[in-house]
Amino acid sequence: MKICDKGITLFAITLPALLLLAIAITPHNLLAQVKTTTTNFLPHQNSTYGIKIQYPSDWQKQENGTKQDTQTDIVAFYAPASNTNANLDLSIDDISDETGISLTQYANNSLTDLKQSLTNFKLIESSNNNHISGLSAYRIVYTSNDGDNITKTLETGTIKGDKVYILTYETGVSEYAKFLPIVQKMIDSFQITK
Repeated sequence: MKICDKGITLFAITLPALLLLAIAITPHNLLAQVKTTTTNFLPHQNSTYGIKIQYPSDWQKQENGTKQDTQTDIVAFYAPASNTNANLDLSIDDISDETGISLTQYANNSLTDLKQSLTNFKLIESSNNNHISGLSAYRIVYTSNDGDNITKTLETGTIKGDKVYILTYETGVSEYAKFLPIVQKMIDSFQITK
């Protein structure tokens, strides 16, 4: 075998191996960067609505209180990057006029509303075997169009008494996995206190 052929063979073997290594390492580095910049969590408590949640110290908190129909937006948390729209919104839906509605019925009603109101709605995941604050919870993951952008959303909610506590994580499709570990930690920290 000629020296030139050996060089080409070595190059043909080395290049794919290096590409695979770069692909394998990159997501872990991105995840590590996200985790290291947001390891310090702060408590947020709202005694009026009876909720507690932990959020990253470098995320912006915006308390709201805006009511639309039966749903009240309580607080939203926004990721620190200036080029992202990643956020987690906490809202409460008053279902006192829907006495006896089950979690499954509520989740199905939410899915129907989402399909009708969002452009290019695509369901990715739907389940009712999750937990929030020690209570059974539904979880819906979907994509939709917001103008020219495609967003990916995780909505999870639980019923306590005549209220549905809803946590909604929304961001661009390409950023969804990047912020999901942080958002999941926030969701896991959520507590209903009254």
